[in-house]
Amino acid sequence: MMKPIRVAVVGLGLGAQRANGYLQNDDALLCAVCDADLDRLKGFQSQWPGVRGYSNYQLMLETEELDLVNVSTPDWMHFQHVKLALQLDCHILVEKPMVRNLDEAKIMIDMVGNSGKTLMVGQNYRRLPVAVQAKRIVEDNRLGPIFYLSTEELVNKRKQFSQSTWYASAEHPRSALLGTGIHGVDMLRWLMGEVEEAFAYSNHIAYPEFPTDDFTLAIYRFANGAIGQVSVAYSAILPTSDSGFKLRLHGAKGSQKQENTYLINDGKDSWQKGKESLPQNTFCQEVDYLLTCLKSCQRPEVDVYEGARNIAACLAGVEAARTGKVVKPERF
Repeated sequence: MMKPIRVAVVGLGLGAQRANGYLQNDDALLCAVCDADLDRLKGFQSQWPGVRGYSNYQLMLETEELDLVNVSTPDWMHFQHVKLALQLDCHILVEKPMVRNLDEAKIMIDMVGNSGKTLMVGQNYRRLPVAVQAKRIVEDNRLGPIFYLSTEELVNKRKQFSQSTWYASAEHPRSALLGTGIHGVDMLRWLMGEVEEAFAYSNHIAYPEFPTDDFTLAIYRFANGAIGQVSVAYSAILPTSDSGFKLRLHGAKGSQKQENTYLINDGKDSWQKGKESLPQNTFCQEVDYLLTCLKSCQRPEVDVYEGARNIAACLAGVEAARTGKVVKPERF
């Protein structure tokens, strides 16, 4: 019987959900957690007193004997936190976006390759029921050739960003398309393949306190000829039922809107509801998946290269919005 994979989690915001995933999986042993917020650290340890707590990341890495480090820190910290963990021979799960720019992405690819370790990027939207259904429908060609698909994430992030101020920090500016819109970009790439070209518009109207444009509409042309669109807003005023992630696909034989489908040959002139799925924690699902990959020596689906491709596609959209020109994403 294999020994449990020894894990540490750094960043107990989103990382608390990841930690719960490791605690529930017999293949993992959550040894330690780290957070600079001492109240948050103490709160976690009061619930799980057997897990050692650190406020210093370097000290945790040097003290603990670890197999896997889960990096759930702010975006601008990912590069350094992954680098230090790789230097100590650890596998990595890092939240999206993997890094902030193409230079960091290239260096990280080299670091992971030289280390011989596994890095997985958290793109948990791939495990949403609507996404799982869309992937199956595309693979089964139920809609025929896809000519247009879109994602929309129009949300109001003001409360979240006021509580976690790094999101809207002028010191570490965060593009809406790279920060939250990467979920939509990843979804389109997962369903359609590689992006050939990007064009985009953005503005800075609804959330002037945010340091960069808070709304972006990006258009992508894929190698198979399909056109995709990603919309993301950080200050949309909407009822809860209309807020959040939306997915649509349109093909020669039918369409999908969220989990509902409409097919030309089913004899019904209405959307057919998909099967209702029980809500599941997609962050814990990703933890389980990575642990399975490590046990079976398989490369995770969203590896360091896929993480870099998502960043390249997002940044192509950011550059297109800035310049007003069509941009080809860098290849990885």
